[in-house]
Amino acid sequence: MIRYGIANATDTNSYLSKQILCAANNTVMKAVMRECADKYTSANDALQNSVQVLSVNMYDYAYLHVMAAGDYPNGCRNAFNRWPGIGYPSELALREDGLKRICDVVLGIINSLDR
Repeated sequence: MIRYGIANATDTNSYLSKQILCAANNTVMKAVMRECADKYTSANDALQNSVQVLSVNMYDYAYLHVMAAGDYPNGCRNAFNRWPGIGYPSELALREDGLKRICDVVLGIINSLDR
């Protein structure tokens, strides 16, 4: 499941990179998209870290990394909310929801391993 989360974060980062190119003349939109791309890079990193600590049965740390990965998209949504008139793209909302659901499943699995 963590691999699905990593794939989601990676794909979303690629999607955002393409959107940055499309927003060539809109500096605000480019900045918001860059911030979002950074958040999904951080989510990817957190998921990668969770794999490393899971390999040595450090369930508490894995849980924290996965929780962080599921929360990074909130920073992206908040970036859009700071700028009135810039709507949160529905494609991005779907990707955010997908990552959060994946992370919720992983958290449940980690809880069951830590008993």
